[in-house]
Amino acid sequence: DMGVKQQRAIYNGYGSCPLTVEDGKVVLAEFGYGGMLLPTFPKFLINGTRPSRLAWLLKATILPPFYWNGMLRGREWLVQPTMEL
Repeated sequence: DMGVKQQRAIYNGYGSCPLTVEDGKVVLAEFGYGGMLLPTFPKFLINGTRPSRLAWLLKATILPPFYWNGMLRGREWLVQPTMEL
């Protein structure tokens, strides 16, 4: 062990569900364990409790490349893990 303490990453249960609720509008539901809201966007930009066209554009055009070219290949550019000793 040589005095080196192991750190371990903590996952807060974050999940994101872009829910299409009408034509061209999405509710971007972001939450953690226990249903706690964990929004990543400022509320004035995307309110995760109301349908918006901007959230639909995010789902339709911006998120797919992040998903297909990043997350499925094990890359996450936007989040740093919380570490504990």
